[in-house]
Amino acid sequence: MKIYAFFMISLLFFALFSFVSYADDRLFVGVSPPVVDLGKVGRGTANLVKFYVVTISENPILVRLEAENGRLDFFDNNYIDSIFNFSEEDTASWVKFLSNPVELKPQNETLTTNYESIKGWREVDFLIEIPLNAESGYHLIRVKPTPIETSVTKEPVGANVIAITSINVIFNIFGEAKREGVILDSTSEYESNNLQINTFFKNIGTTTITARAIQRIYDNNSNFVTEVASSKQFVKPNEMKNLNSFLPLTSLSAGDYQVLTTVSYTTDSAYKNSTIFISPEAILIKPKAEELSTWVFIIIIIIIAIVIYRWVH
Repeated sequence: MKIYAFFMISLLFFALFSFVSYADDRLFVGVSPPVVDLGKVGRGTANLVKFYVVTISENPILVRLEAENGRLDFFDNNYIDSIFNFSEEDTASWVKFLSNPVELKPQNETLTTNYESIKGWREVDFLIEIPLNAESGYHLIRVKPTPIETSVTKEPVGANVIAITSINVIFNIFGEAKREGVILDSTSEYESNNLQINTFFKNIGTTTITARAIQRIYDNNSNFVTEVASSKQFVKPNEMKNLNSFLPLTSLSAGDYQVLTTVSYTTDSAYKNSTIFISPEAILIKPKAEELSTWVFIIIIIIIAIVIYRWVH
């Protein structure tokens, strides 16, 4: 009976894998063109964007459109120079879909590409409404089409999608766009058995940027000791943020250390040197985590065996 149960479970997994693999080949959803460049736009304007959603599926598909803020990796291609005047303020909220979701239906003709035969397509329109207080510079919006259900079966198909491509919309709002920041100060304080390093960073430019602080720690002989980093944070123009990092004290001895702080905001970096002193009283020995007993694993295995035995019988 145990061999039979193992065989049935293996067969079930194989059948499920085969079904998903087959479905994946039928549910590619893409866009055309992949990039729309609106050029210069003004504040307080509504800009119409048109593109096509396409699929290789032979069945009708319902597609939900989702607006996202553009990603910095977009600028690795043909728009690399635009990144130096790029504003990272929220743009997804500027999108107004005229119809969402949209239905893709098979067409009477098939479009043959270098990769797949396109069997369904539909033109999609949406508006980008530029606020009156929008920052100057280049902005990027990403719109992703996601299948949510078929029109025939009304069953979810999200797990069957082999690939989804998104459209990127880039535009430039009139005015000077400058990405620049400075480190105002660097302080430290004890936090549990860590040293919290506070990096006070100010955006002195005109566009929102993402900033991250990285500290490289050296001893008094200029030997590299370790490196810590803060999380990334959005910093608006004229705003100051504390980019704090946590230096574990358990791996250090008491004494003076030199700290080189770098705040990177993609297009440039700010630097500051400082010194920290770790007192002998601050060096704590972190209690070693208790190892999970071998008996716990044995009990878990016994429980699993009992469940399988009862299920078979």
